[in-house]
Amino acid sequence: MVRSDTRAQRPPGVGATVWVAALTAGFITSGMQGIVPAIPAIRDHFGLDNFQVGLITSVYLLPGLFSAFAAGVLTERIGPRKVVVGGLTIFGLGGLLLLFAHDLGTLLAVRFVQGIVFGALQSITVGIIGSAALSGRAAHRDQSRRIVAMAASESVFPVIGGMLLAVSWFAPFATQLLTLPLAVVAWFVLKDRQEESRKAGDAAKVSVWKAPAIVGVQILAAARFIFKFAVLTYTPVLAVDHVGMSAATVGWLVGACGALSAVTALLSEKLASRWRSSEMIFGCMLVIAISLVLIGWAGAAAVVAIGLLLYGIQDGIYGVAHNVLANEMAPTGARMPYIGLTGTVRNVGKFTSPLLFGAVTLALSIPQTFFVFAGLSLAGAAVARRVAGVQRDLQAAATPTDSAERPTDSTQPETTDKKT
Repeated sequence: MVRSDTRAQRPPGVGATVWVAALTAGFITSGMQGIVPAIPAIRDHFGLDNFQVGLITSVYLLPGLFSAFAAGVLTERIGPRKVVVGGLTIFGLGGLLLLFAHDLGTLLAVRFVQGIVFGALQSITVGIIGSAALSGRAAHRDQSRRIVAMAASESVFPVIGGMLLAVSWFAPFATQLLTLPLAVVAWFVLKDRQEESRKAGDAAKVSVWKAPAIVGVQILAAARFIFKFAVLTYTPVLAVDHVGMSAATVGWLVGACGALSAVTALLSEKLASRWRSSEMIFGCMLVIAISLVLIGWAGAAAVVAIGLLLYGIQDGIYGVAHNVLANEMAPTGARMPYIGLTGTVRNVGKFTSPLLFGAVTLALSIPQTFFVFAGLSLAGAAVARRVAGVQRDLQAAATPTDSAERPTDSTQPETTDKKT
């Protein structure tokens, strides 16, 4: 039957819940994107070397290795409202503290605590939005709001952070205060308990390790963030030190990357009518290689800027495509454990990225390290191509009732196996 997609079928308050979850995911990106322009200033203020610069982001991303799963257990027990409101409040108060406490120890400690919140809420918001619509057009629409909210935040926060940097090196932390009023809104919008069917938990008996191409899918999960956080951490350093960009200009460029990501995320649904999700990731890997070479060339500010913009173009497509790929490749009856595993692997990529890049800079210059990472992206393209082959084989063996998972023309109506 043709899937009905009318908004009237949705319970009251669902739209507000989706928007609160989307804005939560967007606002907490201020912990990284909001301070990107300030990284060179923080480095100079504390006298850090290139490797130590990676600690500023790594200490923020480390807690995500465990907080996402813990937050899921906590949410099941006490409900999403308390978890989200508490997390937003802690995150905002941490930013407030950094406006007054300026020693390195406090900076690292606060960012560690904020990292716990970041890893938790990034995962929880996906679940909250998923509870509103698990599949169909509504699910695509709701999840796209989260992606666009994050991409828009990634474009705005670096600009605001660059402008605040004119006040002081620590002023960009003020962007994190936006989570405090959102916490108030979330308290009135979110529910104490998330209405989830327990049948899904009973069905989750198939081992996720039996999923097809699981290693390749997880490599692609980590790869996106290994490249992304390396670019966010070290492009500002390269741009300021090697091509003479101002911190404010770097902020504008990183913001433009976020804006491009938001646009391409919206366009990815149309691309899906022609290419499989793994095939789109293959193309993104090739674009990443080109962008990293341009950034590492560091011959002129314009070349670095073009590299950054190319990176932003592919990032929105990559983010959406891999979310879709993870759902497509998840084994029957173990979809949520598989998505949880994917989230953990993504957090590993986020955490290790600055450390890996920083470790290479101990032997090579920053521009040369960008070239090394460009080579890694070509290896990632080979992985994506292999996953695409597995995906094609699975779809070729699928029955007609599984055709909804194949790339189809966007004008065709969606179907469902729902019994009538």
